[in-house]
Amino acid sequence: MREVPKRLTAEEFAGIKEISKEGLRKNFQNYVIKSTGESSLSKYLWQGTILSLFSNFPTAAGAVLRGRVYKTLLGHIGSNCFIEKNIRFNIPQKVFLGDRVIIGESSWFDIVDLECEIRIRDEVKIGRYSTFRAGPGDVLIDKEVNFGAFNVIAGYGGIEIGKYTAMGHHVAIITYTHVFEDPAIPLRFQGGELKKVSIGEGVWLGTHAVVLPGVNIGDNSVVGAGAVVTTDIPPYSIAVGVPAKVIKKRS
Repeated sequence: MREVPKRLTAEEFAGIKEISKEGLRKNFQNYVIKSTGESSLSKYLWQGTILSLFSNFPTAAGAVLRGRVYKTLLGHIGSNCFIEKNIRFNIPQKVFLGDRVIIGESSWFDIVDLECEIRIRDEVKIGRYSTFRAGPGDVLIDKEVNFGAFNVIAGYGGIEIGKYTAMGHHVAIITYTHVFEDPAIPLRFQGGELKKVSIGEGVWLGTHAVVLPGVNIGDNSVVGAGAVVTTDIPPYSIAVGVPAKVIKKRS
């Protein structure tokens, strides 16, 4: 994983503004760049046509068909991928899928920096309504990781998840935080800090668990439901609570 800046200005933290004071034309141009990574209208129309035609194609046949047709959009799609309907991609050429990846309905893959990427290895299963965001850090997910529904993987500062890890529903992994050093300035105008999160192999994160920036969770650890992980968790640990504390070792 490449190095990412530790701190961003308020403007950098916001990324491309969705609403510009320069009018409709500028806002449309920003949207084209955010969607495709380029200012090319022809690419935007081509990409939009493919997604519009196939995004909501019904039944399992549609999920299999999308796994083949989206090869023209994504950086890579392996064999026998199963992509349910209404999946949204921003800058899809920076998303790479291995073999037999399953993506649940209405999930979102959002690239906010052309230097970064989302890489998902073989046999990963992603629950419905999940969000994966990368930039400027990468999101790297090893093989056979299972995500529950409504997960939020906010990889601004970078995220690595080891193989065989499992997550319940509504899990959030956060890699950025606002700066609030000056009480006289609203925090949204003070920029942000980025800190990579690393989750080892064979980890289990219970439903509604939250992992905060800079945390490392060791191999084969268990994080209880509703826990808020603020500090590193050693391998083979069981951690629960707010903030999460190790209550037992598995070995």
